[in-house]
Formats: sequence, structure tokens, C-alpha cells
Amino acid sequence: MGTKQIPDGVRRAMNMRWIAPKRERYKQRVAKRRRKADELMLQSEIEVPTVEALMACPLSKFIHFAANDCGYTGSRYDLIANWVHPLFLKAKSEASKEDNPSWNWKQAMSGPFKEEYWKAAVKEIETLESMDVWEVVDRTDDMNVIDSIWAFKLKRFPDGMVKKFKARFCARGDQQLEGVDFFETYAPVVQWTTVRLMLILEILLQLKSKQGDVAAAFVHGKLEDHEKVHIEMPLGFRQQGKVLKLKKTLYGLRQSPRAFWKYLTDAMIAAGMQVSKLDPCLFVSDKVTAVAFVDDILFWSTDEAYINELGSKLRKEGLLLEEEGDAAGYLGVEMTKTEEGLIEMKQTGLIDRVLEAL
Repeated sequence: MGTKQIPDGVRRAMNMRWIAPKRERYKQRVAKRRRKADELMLQSEIEVPTVEALMACPLSKFIHFAANDCGYTGSRYDLIANWVHPLFLKAKSEASKEDNPSWNWKQAMSGPFKEEYWKAAVKEIETLESMDVWEVVDRTDDMNVIDSIWAFKLKRFPDGMVKKFKARFCARGDQQLEGVDFFETYAPVVQWTTVRLMLILEILLQLKSKQGDVAAAFVHGKLEDHEKVHIEMPLGFRQQGKVLKLKKTLYGLRQSPRAFWKYLTDAMIAAGMQVSKLDPCLFVSDKVTAVAFVDDILFWSTDEAYINELGSKLRKEGLLLEEEGDAAGYLGVEMTKTEEGLIEMKQTGLIDRVLEAL
């Protein structure tokens, strides 16, 4: 990839230099103005609608109808109070903003976790290069070169504790040309009715469960021979006059989810699993059942040894499967078994951060 262009903010942190007092005072002034603006908004004559007022609005019925069509099963009041009310939406946004610098390289590399995000970016590039995802080629005028971008995320356990810092090198799929560098794009994920059914069976049959995460999931899928994709080199690792010619799919490409789903399905079949006819992301054998929500996989069996055996087979098929304990933290939801044998589902970490933002 070439020489690493370590961001200035990260370099300063590595050298243990203090942030300039002038810049720190500026940040404090901006934060103070933001707090004052929020206070003025709450004290202003602009009336923030109550939940009751939103309930009386005809639009709330349409929102409830649309939510039901997407699988929502709660009441209209809960929907309006928990998801539509503006103060709650603002609090929820504030609670997750620091954890998700999103697509902003500058924000991630100058924020409080700049060293952690830089290390995550270096690890991401090293992982992709070890998997032979691309080759560095000279830029030519006839190439449709799409932009590349970084996505950063602070992943937390359900109780709010830091789990890990992630950096994803992504392609700008919105700049792809249909029929040139992508064709089919559809890819399924497990239905929530399937997940709920398996959790019920876990209780009734006292099954053992384990959770797995596929590292660099979308990079497992291969591009078709007729798909020629060129992207800009990543910020922090660029070379003059060079671009990347992809050999495998990358996060952000329109065909990446489909390519990974096909790869995962082939790996499951090779490991002795069968694909359900009712849910294409439900895999069954006589010893293990598994469901996949993109790269998050849940396994159930009467004996944990059977799950470990399946995991070994999948790794032999080239799947970079990382073990993450039992089903207790699937997709950020904390699931605790009670003395009565039931499962309680909580998101205490998110609730605490929302309350702090409120």
C-alpha cells in the first residue's frame, strides 16, 4: 500500500504533545454556545408539541400504519412517544453521535479517540491486503474510478462498556454504473420472526447458544469476471497517480451484500448445513441450527461441542469467524435468562446514554 500518512492529530497524540490552549478554549466556547442554544430552544416561545398533540395529528395514524407494515407490533402511543417525539429523537441522536464519527475522517482523527481509530484504520488496511482484496494500478483516463471513504464506529456492549473501535474502508457505491461495475444486488437477512422462534426454542429445549462475527465479511465475496471496479486509495495511505483495482467485494459496493450472502451460503452447505426453504438465512443440520443477520451469526445446539465443530468447519472454508460468547448480546440487545426460564431483552446502555443526553 505504501507509506502510512499518519494524521497530524494522531501524530501529536503519539508524541504526547498537549493540544494548544487556544484551540482548547475555542472548543469550550463552541460547546458553551451549543448548550446555550439548546437552553434557548427549550425556553423559547416555539412550542414543542406534546405526545398527546402528536397523537391527535392525522399523520400519526399513517406513521403507525407504515410501522406496522414494516413489522412493528407495539401501540401507536409507544411509537409516537419513543420514536417520533422531537426531544426524544434529539436525545437519541446525541447519545450515539460521539460513538459514530461516521464518514468523517477528520472528525475521527482529531477527536478524543484518534489513536484508537488510527490503529483500527491500520488494522483494516493490513487485513484487506492480507486477503488480497486489490492490486495497486496506474490511473488511466478510461477508468470509472469511484471515491473511497472511511466509516468509523465505537462498538459497545449492551451495558454501555466499550467493546472495540472499528474502522471500515468503503467504496462509494452511489457512484457505480449499473451494467458496468455492478449487476445484481439483492441479499436477504434473517427474519426477526425466525430469531424470536429460535429464542423460544432455546428456552423450551434448554439449548446452548453461541454468537459469531465474521471479520471483514464483505471482503469474502468475489467480484464476477465481468465486473471491473476501480476505487481511490484510502486516505492516510495514498500514492500519487495510483488507484485500486478490486479483486473482491468491498463495503459500500452495491453487490457486496449479495456476494457475501452467496459466499456464506456456500460455506454453510460445504460444512454440512442445509438452507431453510422458508428463510434463506436460516441454516439447519441434525445437530446445529444457525441464523445470519449479514455478518452476525447465532448458533444453537444441545451440546456446545457441536457448535465448536461447525465453527472449525466454517473456518476451514475460509470464513474468518470470531467467537463472541452466547446469544446474550446479539445486535446490541442484552438477553438475560431469569429464574423462571424466560429471556429478558434489554438495552440498558443505550437507555442510560439517552437519559444523559436528555
